[in-house]
Amino acid sequence: MAAPSASGLKYASKLAGQRVLILGGTSGIGFAVSEASLEAGLLVTVSSSSAPKLSTALDRLRSSPAYVPTTSTSVAEGGVPRLTGFTCDLSNPSTVEANLTQLLDQATLEGRHKFDHVVFTAGDALALTPISQITPEIYARASAVRFTAPLILSKLLSTEKYFNHSVYSSITFTSGTNSEKPAPGWSVVAGVCGAIEGLARGLAVDLKPTRVNLVSPGAVKTELFSAFGEGEQLEQLLDGFKKQTLTGTVGTPEDVAEAYIYLMRDRYVTGRCLGTDGGRLLA
Repeated sequence: MAAPSASGLKYASKLAGQRVLILGGTSGIGFAVSEASLEAGLLVTVSSSSAPKLSTALDRLRSSPAYVPTTSTSVAEGGVPRLTGFTCDLSNPSTVEANLTQLLDQATLEGRHKFDHVVFTAGDALALTPISQITPEIYARASAVRFTAPLILSKLLSTEKYFNHSVYSSITFTSGTNSEKPAPGWSVVAGVCGAIEGLARGLAVDLKPTRVNLVSPGAVKTELFSAFGEGEQLEQLLDGFKKQTLTGTVGTPEDVAEAYIYLMRDRYVTGRCLGTDGGRLLA
């Protein structure tokens, strides 16, 4: 794995030269984590289920002031570019292991350049099915991306082929405050979020000394809010979220991304859920 930085910057350079894979890193919170990772000096790989979204995100990241197109060694010699991206569909439980294996093989050059950190921010559209109408099939769809995919990813990362296991390495998942304070009609989503929290704690034990944590965001204004336009409907929705917090604000991807960077940097934190929610649990 990448050795601790010898640049002389005691804190800002902690992650410099290490590799991170960000699943769901092309939009919303994931994109902000990708951008923040570049600023932290990481070699960044992003994945998305959508090729057009991946292409657009890579262009945006390359235009960031944090992007310097250097490699750890020359690409011709099998080195790692500063920024890479690959598509990976996580929505089908019957193909997710094969798809993740292909992603990891591509991104690590068959295991020759392992990851030091993995961040999972991928998600699909939430379907709020009333508990009276839930079926095993509906639950399977609800948990496919948000629980089944992280579970299978963890299986693949448990060996030394794709991942450098040490206290310097980390895996970070994403949950949400509705696991602790669910709104009416959110029972299924709360169950899925609670499951990923339990998985993170179990993996912190099973994969030690590698650190495994998760971030639990509150309401965050991402591209998903574009479905409501820019008019009164959106303002009413945002006002409702603001009233549920102590800060009187809605989160931004740029603020929430700091939590993921922290969990990569702090080598003494594992098995923890880090909330970034404006105090929603106390409001």
